[in-house]
Amino acid sequence: MTFEDVTAQAGPDLQVQEPYRGAVIGDLFNSGKMDIVVTVLNGKARILRNVTSNANNWVTFQLVGTKGNRMAIGAQLKVTTEDGNSQYDIVSTSAGLAASRDRRPHFGLGPCKAVKQVEVRWPSGVRQGLRDLPADQIHRIVEP
Repeated sequence: MTFEDVTAQAGPDLQVQEPYRGAVIGDLFNSGKMDIVVTVLNGKARILRNVTSNANNWVTFQLVGTKGNRMAIGAQLKVTTEDGNSQYDIVSTSAGLAASRDRRPHFGLGPCKAVKQVEVRWPSGVRQGLRDLPADQIHRIVEP
């Protein structure tokens, strides 16, 4: 459970020294891999596309609200995997100064090939549960 500096091995794009002002993480190419967009002061934004490969699984949710908040901002998700571990996220676009993030909650599942249960608490107060969703997909959930 430690961090290691791997920027020297990460390629030439991570060697460029610029006055960066923000970083946003999201799955820009719907591949299940989290990409990074960074803003540069007085320069063009840079896209760092994640092209790594591994055997881990993932799941992403596209939530659609029906009770006044169509983007589902503020919806809370709890994802429980086959191994009994749980993860949490809140639908948001907030990412800091002059930046916005992908509002689709994304969960890394490691070796798990399915989500045992998803619990959604919508901003309207409605609670919704789904079971046995396959990994490596973007699932669309509409508020009941």
